[in-house]
Parts: sequence; structure tokens; C-alpha cells
Amino acid sequence: MCFPYVIKFFDHAIGINVPRSRFLPVKATSDLLLVQSDLYTLVDGFVIRNKDRANPTNPSIELGPEFKKVGNFLSRFKSIPSIIELDSLKVTGDVWFGAGIVLKGKVSIAAKSGVKLEIPDGAVIENKGA
Repeated sequence: MCFPYVIKFFDHAIGINVPRSRFLPVKATSDLLLVQSDLYTLVDGFVIRNKDRANPTNPSIELGPEFKKVGNFLSRFKSIPSIIELDSLKVTGDVWFGAGIVLKGKVSIAAKSGVKLEIPDGAVIENKGA
């Protein structure tokens, strides 16, 4: 870790340890989808996992380049889908999500080249592509 080396270049800098129960790292929009979903909530400053999720691991989420920038990511969702029962998600192409969508199991959604694919409000997608 380079943190101890870098900190010496800042006057009066201090380091703190923050437990995972206080935050979830967001390095990509796939992480942002997890954090904004119903999989986690913030209670009294602590990140709490939804007790309704049976699987102890987070779902695997792979979003195409259309979702890479935060602005593009946010504009493609009317609301973040429910992912409590999701195992994996792969999205490629020009895909747009409506409101109240539920994703379950292993889901792959691919828009054909040059075609805008809109997932309608209230759709439930389980163990298949769209």
C-alpha cells in the first residue's frame, strides 16, 4: 500500500481506518449499482445488507461501456432495479431500464448494434436474457 508514503507530502495529514460496515467502495458504475440498489441500506451511519438476500456474496455485475460514465449510468435507469435475488448481471449495448424492475438469478441483457432496448416498467427478468 502506498498510503504511508504519500501522506508525508501533506502537512498535518492523518490517516483513519474506516470499517467496511461504514462504507462500500465504489470504483466503477457496477459498484454504484450495488450501493444504490435494495441490497444495502444506510442505518445510523452503517451500511446494512438486506436480510432478505439468501446468498452471502454480492451479485456479479458487468456493465458495458455505455454505462461507464456516471452521468450515462444514471440516465439509463428510471429507478435502480431490485437485485436482492440476483446472482449475476451482464448488460451490453444501448439498454435503458424502466422503473420497478426486478432482476433474479443469472441475467444477461444485450441490445443489438444500433438498436435501443428499453426494459419496461415493472418487468421481472429471471435466469434469462432480454
